[in-house]
Amino acid sequence: MHPTNQYPVNHEALQPERTFALDAESQVEATIASLKHHFEEVRRSEIKHLRGRLGDLSCAQENAIESLSRGIIDQILNTPIAVLKASCGSSHFLVAIAMIHRIFNLGEGFRRDRLI
Repeated sequence: MHPTNQYPVNHEALQPERTFALDAESQVEATIASLKHHFEEVRRSEIKHLRGRLGDLSCAQENAIESLSRGIIDQILNTPIAVLKASCGSSHFLVAIAMIHRIFNLGEGFRRDRLI
């Protein structure tokens, strides 16, 4: 038996639209993760800075600061995340990703030539 005959062959036609959609979705999800990570780092840094000025806080006060800061971040990220998710269905998802990286200064994690 010839070595190439020992493996089953998938004769279904490739579907570039599905590959494109999966690629767009994974890139958008990676951008959302980067965006959340970036904002979480900023949030933690600012809370650390604030704690030094406030002195000893009760557990309830600590929880209130955590809850307030997370709520603010969630509200800020709501629109950019919605825009990114909506872009998955269009051919302009790379533009949306580049825009988010540029606006929020997400760094070198995004390069168009790597995504195409």
